[in-house]
Amino acid sequence: MGHAPSSAQKILVADDDRTTRFAISSMLKAAGYAVTTVSNGAEALRSIQKTNFALAFLDVWMPELTGLEVLARVRVGESHPKVIIMTSDGTPENVLSAIREQAYEYVSKPFPPKEAVELAERALKQGACPPIEVISAKPHWVELLIPCTHEAAERIQSFLMKLGGDLPDDMRNTIGLAFRELVLNAVEWGGKLDPNRKVRIAHLRASRMLLYRVADPGPGFSFKGLTHAAVGQTADDPVAHLAVREELGLRPGGFGIAMTRSMADELIYNEAQNEVIFVKYLTPAAAKQTAAK
Repeated sequence: MGHAPSSAQKILVADDDRTTRFAISSMLKAAGYAVTTVSNGAEALRSIQKTNFALAFLDVWMPELTGLEVLARVRVGESHPKVIIMTSDGTPENVLSAIREQAYEYVSKPFPPKEAVELAERALKQGACPPIEVISAKPHWVELLIPCTHEAAERIQSFLMKLGGDLPDDMRNTIGLAFRELVLNAVEWGGKLDPNRKVRIAHLRASRMLLYRVADPGPGFSFKGLTHAAVGQTADDPVAHLAVREELGLRPGGFGIAMTRSMADELIYNEAQNEVIFVKYLTPAAAKQTAAK
């Protein structure tokens, strides 16, 4: 857990469950934040309109207005808080509404109250950046443009992995790791971590297949001579890239492409290799669950 903020930042906690409100607000206050609590959506909207909150935790199902309705109304204003949506009803429709309405994060209840502090620290340490653009937000076809930042990559992984809640845990974890590596490679190498450049991501869910398409704005690359990655090394020195990454000041790793290849049923690159398709075929049990939805 990071250090408490040097000056109190205002946070709103809106939830109709008294125990949840108390638990989250207590942890945030102990971390040094100035916290206001309300018990319904209309109060949340009025509070946000009157007070310059830096962050708001909004439950989905509240009296008068849902958290998603509050989010939709406040985000059109000139100044509005970052919003973390909370719910025990993790339906694809709620996740997609949160993406479309520019929620910062979407968390499933119940969660440990101390996690609220971690979420607040992560949200508030980030300055303003270009928003995630929604091209399509249908349960079986999600397509987005994300700014080339580590923050956007981590956030969108969190959202999209929640759409796979009906998959077996091991498959969901495998897909999550592979997707994370593909998107991090795209924002780092294709987008050069320039928030004004965009990576285009598509998440397609069919009855027997899950597909990701990731297209970055860079000129592409070749696996030959890829000195900073494991996939570019010879068999007699498969970890030579570790020294190269250290010299270049890169984050530890370089195993992403090799690891993703092992996790995918199919991994297909275009000619320039600035666009990739990741395919995972669903098990019969997972496919049956999908068909039933």
